Amino acid sequence: MLKRSLFLTTLFLLSSFLIQAQKLSEFSPVPSEYMEQLKTFMTSSKQKKMEESYKAYEAQFNAGIFNDEEFNQLIKTSNAMLLNKMKPSPYFINYLAALVKVKKLENGEQQFKDWHLVLDGMLGDIKNRKLKPYQNYLKFSNYFFEHNTFREPKAGVNWLAQADVFKLEYEAEKPFVQYDKVNIYGFRKADTIMIAGTAGTYYPTDLEWKGQGGTVDWKRFGESLDITAVVDTYKIDVKKSIYRVSNATLTYPDFFDNKKVEGKFEDKIMARRNQEDGSYPRFESFDQILKIDDIGDGISYRGGFKINGTTVYGYGSKDNKAYITIRDGDKKRFRGFSENFVIRKNEKIASERTEMIIYTGQDSIYHPSINIKFDIPKKEMQLYRGQRGSDRNPFFSSQQNMNINVDKLLWKMASDSLLLGTSAVSFSNASTVEFESLHYFNEGDLRRIQNISTSNPLTAIRAYADQEGVRHLDANGLAKKMNPRFDVTSIQSLLYDLVSQGFINYDADEQEVFVKDKVYHYSDAAAKKVDFDILKIISNSSKTNAVIDLKNNTIDAQGIENVEFSPVQQVALKPFNENIVFKKNRDMDFDGRIFAGFGVLEGKNMHYEYDKNHISMDSVRYFDLFIPTGVEDENGKPEALSISSRIEHGNGVLLIDAPENKSGKEELPMFPSYNTKG
Repeated sequence: MLKRSLFLTTLFLLSSFLIQAQKLSEFSPVPSEYMEQLKTFMTSSKQKKMEESYKAYEAQFNAGIFNDEEFNQLIKTSNAMLLNKMKPSPYFINYLAALVKVKKLENGEQQFKDWHLVLDGMLGDIKNRKLKPYQNYLKFSNYFFEHNTFREPKAGVNWLAQADVFKLEYEAEKPFVQYDKVNIYGFRKADTIMIAGTAGTYYPTDLEWKGQGGTVDWKRFGESLDITAVVDTYKIDVKKSIYRVSNATLTYPDFFDNKKVEGKFEDKIMARRNQEDGSYPRFESFDQILKIDDIGDGISYRGGFKINGTTVYGYGSKDNKAYITIRDGDKKRFRGFSENFVIRKNEKIASERTEMIIYTGQDSIYHPSINIKFDIPKKEMQLYRGQRGSDRNPFFSSQQNMNINVDKLLWKMASDSLLLGTSAVSFSNASTVEFESLHYFNEGDLRRIQNISTSNPLTAIRAYADQEGVRHLDANGLAKKMNPRFDVTSIQSLLYDLVSQGFINYDADEQEVFVKDKVYHYSDAAAKKVDFDILKIISNSSKTNAVIDLKNNTIDAQGIENVEFSPVQQVALKPFNENIVFKKNRDMDFDGRIFAGFGVLEGKNMHYEYDKNHISMDSVRYFDLFIPTGVEDENGKPEALSISSRIEHGNGVLLIDAPENKSGKEELPMFPSYNTKG
């Protein structure tokens, strides 16, 4: 019973204190009475944080930090808070703490006045008990006066203002902090970013900074990095780690000397900072025709400019690509067009899906969509095909009039040589390179493309192009042309296959097909309307398949077992050491054995001339000629007259091995003249 009585008594006293606290409607203007009222108001609940708040404030108040004018002001503001039925927590806890902190500022008396003008303005504008903005402003005042931060210090992302002078103001029912000159820092544990020498306004109830001007540098990556961006107007949502500026001016002497480049800018506080390159700050030029002349020896660039962290990008658009040019003195050696280049001055250039031209005098080697990596100090460029769309096109050499189907080239500029294919660990992993004549045609390929369809896709592509009067075709429209039930997904594998064979280009992103000359050539060759050849020469080697010598524009190819000139005329070549040298317009030099109808010739320094369509031989070691006699042997097989010539050490020996002549005719047929094309 005694415990119950004590509990009821305690509960009664606590309720009495609470009622007294709740009944407080106005603080006394007498300091001692004010403090007694405040003590009861703040500690009646017996909550520890309330008691600690009061004790901390009491110590400062009793130390005399407020003059009479300031005391009257805080009484006025406190009474207005009571009038709006604001409770000890969270309102008075934050208010009392901020009262002490504002007085500790360098210009504490003036800031005290300005701050209370803001508080009184907000209190006067409260309607319908909407206390949240006032509560947020008191909370902001605490950490702002102590830490200069725009959010609580424990926030993951935070922003801080570093300035000697600021102005607390209230206008249009919004409190704000005005700066004429300030450094704004954004930070989290791993990273800090800064806008130096900016001006602007912070709206704490909106958590928004509105800035004007200022400079951002790249010193976070090293003091020696001389890059700066001067920003125009911008906004920062201080809950976020990123901000963007619509108009900025970049200075980067290593690329632009003293020229200033206009563009857009953005920066971000990173969760983890990569001190080597990073991906922020970022700048992108408005101008897409900027020119940079000294990326490396003889290397120039034209296009848009971007920098992400310390990585420089050249950029363009699909219709207006950026490009790299490499010169040797006045001689143009290379040009590559791409929507995106990675550029490290005097170190490397890299790009994907690049339309490239290697200039070889009046001729060139071309690819519409290749990936490149260029080591500037070594003067070595890797060119390798990707796996999408136009990437699978063959290279085209106008000097040889040949398509070269190869995945990778290595250009050693110092020795003026292009290495085709790559060395493999074993022959089972050998790389394959195909050399195909510009006028190549094979009915077997045509049938394979058609497969089991009722019509050939090449015919459909040409018909659709003729119907539309253009070579750029909508891929979905083409699919419908082939079959009304098709869409582009139905023919996508076919399109990629036709790209790899050099019939079309296919842009999967735009779903657009470009019809190349080879479609028209195959269509006309199948109809016997044009001349054609069957020159497709395959190199299969565990070493480098071929070397293009750019000084004399020849291709020295290895790993070639045979070359078929004409299956009808039975004309073929088996080169010695599986080696052939391709020269201008499909001419070839080789050593080896020529099979021509009923004749076999072996020798060195042989030359095939494509236009004349004949083989000249500077040195023939022997030839075998087999001439049908019209006589059958005992097994019913045709017999032939064999004429062999052997030349050794300059002496020729003619051997004739003839069966019994049963026909009575003595004349022998002439060695035939063969047309090896078609």
